[in-house]
Amino acid sequence: MKDFDLEGLSREMPYKMPEHFLDDMTERVISQIGKQQRKQRRDHKIIALFASAASVAAVALLFLHPFGGGLDIPDYDSISQCASVDDLFQNMTADELGVYSMMSNYYGN
Repeated sequence: MKDFDLEGLSREMPYKMPEHFLDDMTERVISQIGKQQRKQRRDHKIIALFASAASVAAVALLFLHPFGGGLDIPDYDSISQCASVDDLFQNMTADELGVYSMMSNYYGN
């Protein structure tokens, strides 16, 4: 292991601090904390605004598209009366075809 010559080292600090650096340290720290708190309050207000807008949109959707006016799903009797799959698709409405398309994409058929 290499021996270090400790006598050749100076005892001075390796850095210098500007004059009056610590004089207003408290004010600067409090100022930064205040800025961060104002930013957090602003961010919370934005989140609350988006959450309330989403809830208003959900309520509006419920009033514009009530549950009672859903699509008629064909029952087994009406399907079994069709001679072929082509007849089944020809007898379906556009809404029923849309539901079938969405479901077939979902299930990968």
